[in-house]
Amino acid sequence: MRDLDQFEAIAGRRRAVRAFLPRPVDRALIARAIAIAATAPSSCNTQPWTLHIASGAALDRLRTALTEAVSSGRPPAYEVEAADRYEGPFRERQIDAAVRLFEAQGVGRYNTAARAQSMLRNFAFFGAPHAAFLFIPAGGGLREAADCSKFAQTFMLALAAAGLGSCPQGALSGYPAVVRQALRLGSETGKLLLGISFGYPDDDDPTARVRPPRCPTQDITRFHDD
Repeated sequence: MRDLDQFEAIAGRRRAVRAFLPRPVDRALIARAIAIAATAPSSCNTQPWTLHIASGAALDRLRTALTEAVSSGRPPAYEVEAADRYEGPFRERQIDAAVRLFEAQGVGRYNTAARAQSMLRNFAFFGAPHAAFLFIPAGGGLREAADCSKFAQTFMLALAAAGLGSCPQGALSGYPAVVRQALRLGSETGKLLLGISFGYPDDDDPTARVRPPRCPTQDITRFHDD
């Protein structure tokens, strides 16, 4: 049970970090987290993921390009299909999380300028010194996206175990052409699934206190014995 207790602590420590310190993470530590993530399961051991890590000048270039694209009104163009809008309880949870985040930042409900500025922080990677971009094969679909998500979660748990923070960002996948151009990637990279900002968390930032509640497990689980 000790291993389970330790894993529970690590899983509970992981959160969506939205403020990072500029201190870079040692390359060897990043490589170790990637190696741990690579143990994630996949259908028929296909391992349908490719990872690109941006740091330093490359990340600065990408930060500028993404911020300019979004600020100019360029619409997102996702390569992996996603729902246009959450409905029912999923929409309620989305709104609750947004309200908590805006309140922590002192952003009023009707302050559209401040809300837009808060949204732009996504594309500046919340000040993180590193960002990971995960791609699935060009012909990949739901199965490959699910497998890649297992890799992503294992990567973020490994980072949490090392005292690092991360934030998975679907918003970053809305601008695959910008990402490819800034990182000088070709179309052979496949389809961009998501980005993950990571680094040392800034625990003094007001957003560090935002912890949206999780659903009671009895609401999402059914046991079938008969």
